[in-house]
Amino acid sequence: MGSSEVRTTHVGSLPRPLNLASQDLDKAIEDIVRAQVEIGLDEVNDGEYRRQSFISDLTELPGFGVTELYWENSAGDRRFIPVISRTIGYDPNKPILAREVDGIKRALEKIGVRRRIKVTILAPSFMARVYPDPDWIPARPRELIEKYRQQVRQYYPTIDDYLDDVKRIIINEVRAALDAGADVIQFDAPDILQFDVYGEYNPDKNRARDRVRRAVELNNELLSKLPAEYLEIHSCWGNFNNSQFNTLGHYDDALPELYDLKVGVLGPFEVFDGIRDFEELKYFKQYAVPKDKKLALGIVSVKSRNVEPVEVIRRRYEAALGGGQRRPK
Repeated sequence: MGSSEVRTTHVGSLPRPLNLASQDLDKAIEDIVRAQVEIGLDEVNDGEYRRQSFISDLTELPGFGVTELYWENSAGDRRFIPVISRTIGYDPNKPILAREVDGIKRALEKIGVRRRIKVTILAPSFMARVYPDPDWIPARPRELIEKYRQQVRQYYPTIDDYLDDVKRIIINEVRAALDAGADVIQFDAPDILQFDVYGEYNPDKNRARDRVRRAVELNNELLSKLPAEYLEIHSCWGNFNNSQFNTLGHYDDALPELYDLKVGVLGPFEVFDGIRDFEELKYFKQYAVPKDKKLALGIVSVKSRNVEPVEVIRRRYEAALGGGQRRPK
């Protein structure tokens, strides 16, 4: 991969002003778009300022609710998670992502420049982790999962029934965003590296590759219905309260399976995270990137609150340029 092919982007959520109020939202979005333009990013978004969290695009729809189930990261912090409990309330005539696209377009018009517009949405594999099926949901305490499964069964008897509804919603959202002028749709699938590869949530390394393949196949059921040239897919080791969900896994559990995802850009994938750092590049050299796909490797770590030195970023950038080898179609 030569430097002439490099396009810069980021994963989505950006630091937001303290006490951001709804009446200040448009100005805050204009400011964060301007900041992205000024530092030279090729793809810009609204910092996900219209959401409480990167998962809020779908999991704050009616039908989901935060429960006593939680994810626990490597530092012991608990994140109580939303779980589906009844039929999802969704109006296809009021798409969420199209509104975000419109806000980014207005900001770019005020600034007077053009950039590629990017929005993000949760991947089906992530959405599977909030249906109370013990084979999919990685929540704790495990003994409470059945309680929530009994609650949702009258609405979605199986996880497949639920995912059919989820995929219908996502397809509507993506098509509306593209119609509104989005250039890039990033699917967020941090669940694959957090929960499927070997680690705190999957202590059986022998099962890792099968679990990754299962998630890839589920995502591809939807991705295959959309134009791949507009699609990216992000995965990472997880981050919450300045720590990690998975400190054990490596890309050798996920490659080359991740390369089978039906997207134009594989990534951004978290590579340089402060623990694994340069170590992970060897797997991207071992498994050549398909010729019909581009590879996006994250070179700024989100595992530290400190701004990393330019020299560190430069060394990662140079290493990443040689990290993804090509293979024929």
